[in-house]
Amino acid sequence: MHASIWRFAGDPDELLRSYDAMLTEIPPANMRLHLCLRAPDGIILVDTCPDRDAFERFAQGPFPALRERHGLPEPNRLEDFLVHRAFVDGRPA
Repeated sequence: MHASIWRFAGDPDELLRSYDAMLTEIPPANMRLHLCLRAPDGIILVDTCPDRDAFERFAQGPFPALRERHGLPEPNRLEDFLVHRAFVDGRPA
């Protein structure tokens, strides 16, 4: 599993509206382990993919057009990491 951290700078209220609108196009089943964090200067997304290839296909494939359609700007920072362990509701994911 890989986790990516996407940082978007701007007005958090506007960014969250764009994020919420964007989510209407993503099937909930695709959101296996995902967080959206409100920061003083924007929002931070923590998302997971089964592997690095899936992350790259999504990040370079449909995600840029999806973001653009809903007014979410380019991230000002993007990092991707191999997940060592993940827990959801106290259970390993």
